[in-house]
Amino acid sequence: MAGLYDHFFDLMEDLGFFEHIYENLPPDFTAVFEIARVLEDANHTLTARLAPALSLARPALRTQAQEAGEDQQVILTTSEEDEAGLIRSPQHVSRMYNSQWLLPEDVLWRKLAKKELWVPYPKEPTYYAVDPDEEEYRPDGRKQKLYILLDTSSSMAMRNRINLAKAIVYHVLAHNLKELGYIHLRTFDVKVGELHEARDRESYHSLLSFIMRLHTLGNGTAMSKAITQAVEDISRLPQLSGTEILVITDGACALDEQAIRSLLGDQIIINTVKIGKSQLIASKSLIHDRIFEEDTAQHRLIADMQSRERELARQLEHAQSPNARRKYEESLRSLRAEMNRQVDAMTEEIVVGYGHELERLSEVYVAVDDIDMASMLPAGGTHIDALENLHDMLLQRGDEQALLDLLRKLTILHDHLQYLLQNTRDPAQKVRLEALDAKVAASLRQLLEAGNDEQHSLLDYLAPEDRHDIQYLLQASHSMGLSLWKLLLRRIMARLRRRSPRKS
Repeated sequence: MAGLYDHFFDLMEDLGFFEHIYENLPPDFTAVFEIARVLEDANHTLTARLAPALSLARPALRTQAQEAGEDQQVILTTSEEDEAGLIRSPQHVSRMYNSQWLLPEDVLWRKLAKKELWVPYPKEPTYYAVDPDEEEYRPDGRKQKLYILLDTSSSMAMRNRINLAKAIVYHVLAHNLKELGYIHLRTFDVKVGELHEARDRESYHSLLSFIMRLHTLGNGTAMSKAITQAVEDISRLPQLSGTEILVITDGACALDEQAIRSLLGDQIIINTVKIGKSQLIASKSLIHDRIFEEDTAQHRLIADMQSRERELARQLEHAQSPNARRKYEESLRSLRAEMNRQVDAMTEEIVVGYGHELERLSEVYVAVDDIDMASMLPAGGTHIDALENLHDMLLQRGDEQALLDLLRKLTILHDHLQYLLQNTRDPAQKVRLEALDAKVAASLRQLLEAGNDEQHSLLDYLAPEDRHDIQYLLQASHSMGLSLWKLLLRRIMARLRRRSPRKS
């Protein structure tokens, strides 16, 4: 971004906050702007930290001759085409070609074990040359194809985690839009959300609006279900062949690592952005079950040693000579000491590895700390200068036909000032922000109270749906001052009632 707030309202419009603004907006929604602004700075430590997870692998690079040619822009087909390939995972058995079910059972299982069965797989999409009319798009043959899994569990509401996650999604989508990349997204908490896709300008902005309005977060983190669903989608949709999965989460969760690794095969890559320092601790009962009860490698080893222990104890009990008894007692002590060492080693392995399965499954795993918004604001108050200029510029462009747009922008500016006040530590900057917020409040009051019996007021230029917007704005801007907003709301409603008889 060229200046700190040059694109503030442009971004708000991109995020869908000017469309149907009467819908519920999430708390502190303008925080996404501040984080997205930081992510645009390639030299910022947060941007550099996230870069490996957001830099996707691409298909083969174009040659220098292709880059130099005129035909550099492409669009992909969506034809539902498959191509045969050897089975990669047992989970694909249900999709194998029907004729193979006629094989004798022993032959079928042998071929499955050797991965010699044939399965239809989505075919890599075809690219065709196009000539986009808009400068906004710069697609090329190195398509970015990404499947985002966004954690919306209740813990994401803590410490700006959901705002950071939204800013990351916005950053990915904004850059991917220029290349006409292909994005799929699902949210997950206690359940997995619906599938969303973005492949053109309209669907990109629709997905952005959906993501930015998320504010009802659920309990639980169905990570395993989410990854399984993503793999099923990628395997089912031809246009997603070669897609990478990006998981954005704050949760450490236990996964069946072997099952998911088998599901992914060697074709699907997972990258992860982990927000915050939450960790999963293995309980004593879980450790005991893993070692002594469950059918695991650790359990089988300990079970074998316990069997040998019982056999030595039986032999000791029936030993006749002192030499034989000493021999069995020494063997028992040695075996029990070894068993204790094995249990300690297994316990340490479980404790250290438990909850880190996603990290091991990910090709790129980036862990970032919870962000402190105060530290992300520009130093020295330069952002306040920019906001003051933004307010002054708004008032210079307030013709009658743009009054509703001006009202919306002033309200969003007010909400952002309130957010900055909550996250500013410098007393001098707080004083400046409070003064600017008072100016914005005065501008809003003047805008709504303009007009008397002889001249038009704002309401004279509003359609019924715009009045709905105003009612929402008055009710939603809770932090402006309860008494002032109640006064303005009563004034607006009184004017609406006065206008009704004239219409009848």
